[in-house]
Amino acid sequence: MEKVYSKTSFNTPDFLARLKNGDRSAFRELVEHFQGKVYNLALKILWNKEDAEDVLQETFLKVVDKIGTFREESDIGTWIYRIATNAALMKLRERQRQRGLIAELTDVENQEIQPSRLAPEVTNPFDDLLKKESREILQTAIENLPDIYRVVFILKDVENLSTDEIASILDLSHEAIYSRLKRARMRLREAVLTAYKEKYGEGSYALS
Repeated sequence: MEKVYSKTSFNTPDFLARLKNGDRSAFRELVEHFQGKVYNLALKILWNKEDAEDVLQETFLKVVDKIGTFREESDIGTWIYRIATNAALMKLRERQRQRGLIAELTDVENQEIQPSRLAPEVTNPFDDLLKKESREILQTAIENLPDIYRVVFILKDVENLSTDEIASILDLSHEAIYSRLKRARMRLREAVLTAYKEKYGEGSYALS
């Protein structure tokens, strides 16, 4: 998968100086390169085209407004993704308030979680479902993940960002990222297996 950004193209002192001096052609290059990536990220978090378009607009308005504060020792692609992710999370919370579904987003990193297990003799249906039938199931399951899990899962397993990049975007430790990613995968696995059982019957599949 293509990287989110090109470090050589957009992080040179010359290009960053052009941005900070208000060079319109530099901003145009930046937008043309990142707009599709930002939109797709927002769409994966929000599952709504209009909201994703709002996030896209908000992201680049903020980039223009805040470019003077950008620290050149960090990566501009990571910085843009941080802005977009925060805008998407704000949109999610706004949506939850409108629906009267304000959830308690308490971090549960320290809680004990029993992972799902399949009987040893059974072929794991997870991969097959992902490949063939589970797009809608998986979309629903991802949408139902708590924010603290969904965003990490999307950045890591969907966008294929590195742990260092995610840590910078979300301001989290590596340990917190691994913990949230593990729990996101467990919840998604359970959702897919439950859907499989509902469609094909209990059979020999067992969750414990």
